[in-house]
Amino acid sequence: MVLAVLAVTVFRPPATPGPFARDFEAYYAAGATWNAGGDPWSRDVWRVERTLPGVDASRDELLPFAGPAITLPLFSLLARAPFDVARNVWVAVLVLALAVLVMTAAALARIRLTPAHATGLLFFAALTGSAIGAVTLGQVALVAAAAVALTLLALERGSPWASVAALVAAAQPNLALPLAVRLTGRRSAALLASAAAAFLALTLILHGGAAGFVTYLHRLGELGASERFDVIQYGVPAVLAAAGVARGSAALAGTICTLVAFAAAAAAAWRLRAQPLLATSLAIALLPWAVPFFHEHDFAIELIPVIVLAAAPDARVRMLAGVAAMCVLIDWLGIAQRPEAAVHDACLAFAAACAFGGVPARSPRAAEPWPALIACAVLSLLAFLPALAFPAPVWPDALGAFHAAPTIDAAAVWAAEQQRAGLTGVLPVTGLLRAIALFGCAVLALAAYLAAEPAAITMRSPRTASGTAVSDAPSHGPAMQ
Repeated sequence: MVLAVLAVTVFRPPATPGPFARDFEAYYAAGATWNAGGDPWSRDVWRVERTLPGVDASRDELLPFAGPAITLPLFSLLARAPFDVARNVWVAVLVLALAVLVMTAAALARIRLTPAHATGLLFFAALTGSAIGAVTLGQVALVAAAAVALTLLALERGSPWASVAALVAAAQPNLALPLAVRLTGRRSAALLASAAAAFLALTLILHGGAAGFVTYLHRLGELGASERFDVIQYGVPAVLAAAGVARGSAALAGTICTLVAFAAAAAAAWRLRAQPLLATSLAIALLPWAVPFFHEHDFAIELIPVIVLAAAPDARVRMLAGVAAMCVLIDWLGIAQRPEAAVHDACLAFAAACAFGGVPARSPRAAEPWPALIACAVLSLLAFLPALAFPAPVWPDALGAFHAAPTIDAAAVWAAEQQRAGLTGVLPVTGLLRAIALFGCAVLALAAYLAAEPAAITMRSPRTASGTAVSDAPSHGPAMQ
């Protein structure tokens, strides 16, 4: 708590230019554009964005909208209010989503939510870089992550509300992908299939038919391609390209990692079908390896496996979860882009490491926070020194007097902005820092496998004298009892 207070008072960094909850700017503009009958996925959003407080209208700093159509009714409603009012409402929604995410993850982990346990969990989550980034940027990723957690809890209890929660999780479809692991159960598959059908139906209606949906997919692909090798991306191709690997080779390596990650998740879904929560935790941990479009705030979803595995009675599982948490939940990109905030970031990182000790554990020995603290100290030495020497550029600060050609679309404008800001070059330090997060996700996946290992072995039931296998009753396994 002392470190957290120091971070936000004595060592509070200077404010960054632009509006608070910057990404909400795109959501608000998309809603307003849709209300006016315009195309929210086009350059039309800039007509609204340039009028918002804090935006520099003297240059092009368009922030494109890439969300699915099912989010437009909500953003349309928010856009009917003044921007400041809508933003305050949205930030309140995100804070509530963070609390829901943490409390639902605790319920999944079978943690008894005493006031002390709830406080410890919320304090830990609120100090993580991904949660701070999601709130301060106004990112819908936090809502999607909370909905994923709610979906898992509803599936655990066989509740039909799982379909509704999964539909909300589709507000950011890449974060909803790990739910596919639950298709191994008939009831879960039926509930998730109904959510997918509702998503498809609403998407077609809001796009005005299949042609509009195809156009959206094409634009989404262009936008993804424009960011594939950017500093703001945590995908394998972007990390390798920053280190100087040729883009063709980086893209090939990314494809291979995607295939391996999907194969590992599929294997876990089958092998750990009696422990679906741990199988899903493993899939969530591998998600940044599997998708090419993954930002810092998207790591908020990793709070689910971190909390679930931190509650395991096995000391080695909790130790790995703590080390992984420090790798995954620190804002490495922020460290690279804000050398003037180094002390602030260090205080938050060590505060999060200490707060990990407040995440409830099943045994006193497993509750020791020292592995997370040691990991944080080592990573800080690795991260802060080179980041101070080689700071990364920041959008839109580095744009200068940028003006895009009037004939290009939103994805091309965004690509030109990233290039102008210097976010697409060879920046080895940023590659190293983002690689720490990917390494942490691999460690988290290993922790999930080790937590499930005893039950995975016992799934091979001994045969009776007649050769008939003894049936296995579904359970969460020894690690989750």
